[in-house]
Amino acid sequence: MAPETHQIFANWRFEDDADTNLRRGTQGHFGTRGWEEVVRTSVGVRVRDFARIAPLVRLAQGKVSFDDWRDCLRLWLVATEEPFGTFVRDWLFGERLEGRGRVAAGDVRSFVDAAWAGAGKAPPTDDGRVRAARDLIKTATDLGLLHPGSTTRDIASPGMGDVALVFHVHLVAQFEGSAARVVDSPYWRSALMRPDDVHAALLRLHQFRKLDYQVAGSLVQLSLPYRDATACAEAMAT
Repeated sequence: MAPETHQIFANWRFEDDADTNLRRGTQGHFGTRGWEEVVRTSVGVRVRDFARIAPLVRLAQGKVSFDDWRDCLRLWLVATEEPFGTFVRDWLFGERLEGRGRVAAGDVRSFVDAAWAGAGKAPPTDDGRVRAARDLIKTATDLGLLHPGSTTRDIASPGMGDVALVFHVHLVAQFEGSAARVVDSPYWRSALMRPDDVHAALLRLHQFRKLDYQVAGSLVQLSLPYRDATACAEAMAT
């Protein structure tokens, strides 16, 4: 649902309330009333805490490419929505670390059972387990973590442009509460990145003066160009 969310956010009016924006953003835009309602409900859940998701709205209204914006949305969803977040951070990332390059919905069913049990829910029915597994696979595919396929999907190597990377650094620092915890943050698993990958990306951003990243032995200092993710998004949107 990334394209639909982007379309709504791109036309969001900050002077109007969420219900008005959602109604205006969905009516007559998505083919059928049934799908409009699905989109309105899904996006409505995500904007309940609007102050937290406002940076993504700002990004959608600027010159940021859809692919960069989608990558930033993926980070947000991995950090804030369950069971998708745990699926990516733990299960899918773990599969890749172990050298597996392909997954199928059937592989995910044990994760679904564990996620339901961890949330204190009754075990899903067989049909519910299949639907949940397929939904996780589809969402990961839509967000660039898996390549499209039929019964199996290849795990992707999602690259990010500098715009998305700089925003990731700010939002990860915000989630972690400190820039000092950015490199080792598990939120980078939203892009299937290990700490070594993050380190290399930060060095490149430093080289091109996108941020300041100083490393001396075991001492690391990361200085960000903007005060928070919202300020970063506003600067990138202009």
